[in-house]
Amino acid sequence: MTLGVNAESSTTLRRRARSLPGWVAIVAVAAVVAAPVAVIIASILEPTAEVWQELWDTRLPGMIRDTVTLLVVVVVGSTIIGTGLAWLVTAYRFPGRRVLGWALVAPLAMPGYVLGFVWLDTLQGPLGARSVRSIWLCAAVLTMAFYPYVYLLARAAFRDQSAASIAVARSLGCTPWQAWWRVTLPMARPSIAAGAALVAMEVLTDVGTVRLFNVSTIADGVLRVWFGTGNRNAAAELATLLIGAAVLLIAAERLLRGRARYTQGGRRQTVVPRSSGFGSTIAASVVGWSVVAIAVVVPLVRLIRWVGEARATGQAVAMEGDLGHHLVASLQVAGFATVTCVLIGVTLAWLARRRGPVGQIVARLATLGYAVPGPVVAVGVVIALAAVDRWGWVPGGALLVGSMAGLIYALTVRFLAVSYQGVEASLAKVPPNVIAGARTLGARPWRVATRIELPLIRTGLLAASALVAIDAMKELPITLLLRPFGTDTLAVWVWRATSESFWVQAAVPSLAIVALGMIPVAILLWALERGAEVTT
Repeated sequence: MTLGVNAESSTTLRRRARSLPGWVAIVAVAAVVAAPVAVIIASILEPTAEVWQELWDTRLPGMIRDTVTLLVVVVVGSTIIGTGLAWLVTAYRFPGRRVLGWALVAPLAMPGYVLGFVWLDTLQGPLGARSVRSIWLCAAVLTMAFYPYVYLLARAAFRDQSAASIAVARSLGCTPWQAWWRVTLPMARPSIAAGAALVAMEVLTDVGTVRLFNVSTIADGVLRVWFGTGNRNAAAELATLLIGAAVLLIAAERLLRGRARYTQGGRRQTVVPRSSGFGSTIAASVVGWSVVAIAVVVPLVRLIRWVGEARATGQAVAMEGDLGHHLVASLQVAGFATVTCVLIGVTLAWLARRRGPVGQIVARLATLGYAVPGPVVAVGVVIALAAVDRWGWVPGGALLVGSMAGLIYALTVRFLAVSYQGVEASLAKVPPNVIAGARTLGARPWRVATRIELPLIRTGLLAASALVAIDAMKELPITLLLRPFGTDTLAVWVWRATSESFWVQAAVPSLAIVALGMIPVAILLWALERGAEVTT
């Protein structure tokens, strides 16, 4: 009996010893990635009364008002447009429906600041400069730029619903509208709420678009304090407001999801698109393609015309170099950030899955950066890396602040959640019996991961990589604040040109950003068609 107990204890100790390196890796990654957010949160523990008093007496009330107004208008507008278009494409059959379904995702490749300056110039003539630079037009532009987040998640939710649920509602006397409102929409509510939360986070972090329309938000205020006064502590304290707003948004999103859970059991028939009348077909086509025209077609036509003018007048070159210089810099930054996020995300999700709920909770600490706007991440990264530089931990006397490593670190903090959650959702779909069978045959965990799990999640992994690449390519605040000397991306070129209202010169890098962004958007669509998930 004693020998049996000792043998069992010895086995338990060996199992714990084998799992220790994994725990160390999870905790280390979570601590390193969450450090910049922790630095910002810590700054509020010793607030500077003079800073807050000066901000409150000058611009802070206006910043709060404009931020709240933009959040409400853009989130509501994106939710209505994204949900409506998702149901339109999913439930109805009309000419060009499949092409329209793809085209509605294209605005993901169109940064808000690019869409903003195109429509700013387009409407400035008929409406006047003062009328155009308003918070309402800014909200309309951001809505067109961000509705695809709601559209993608809502369309996936509608597509996966069972047609039997709608049929039961109809058999009980519900009209098509009542069945949609009482059955279809509530079942898609968690996905729609998740998409709305993504839109809200994007609004919080936007700097380029709001600056174009003279809208003073809190994120813009962080940059103004940073560049205007050079006071990092003041910028960090102001950034805590954005963290508080992000926390409230996450809580609101979980509340909107509610405690209800909607499941579909057994084999089911999904929603089949149905034919509509001639009038309804025309209306559906007009609504869908009007959104595509506003968000994609008109901006692309204007950009192409401006690029031709820029080449004819010699404005296709910026002060920092030609298009090739900025293109290479953008590809380097986006490529390094994507590879880093995906590698860390895969490793973290794989390790956390084998360590139960506690391991998953610890791993999710590494994803906090996605709930924090870009300017806040930039401030936190600078403060954290500056401390490391002062301690002299980097060999060779190199500095992390202002280096490519520092920039990639900041982008990883910001976008790791995209890759981690995409991989985690894909791993959850791997049948446990397949893994158990491989382990029974003597396969080691790493062999199971490389030979079974990675091949099975390759579609989800591709979708996560595409999302990270799209975000990194368009990202502006972090790159603007932390880029090393000589690394001027396409987004920075657009920022500098639009700051001086040089629309023609800004068209060259803008069109390049859109063209590059279309590649990961196409990859994302391909992956989604094969069952990949977009998660938050």
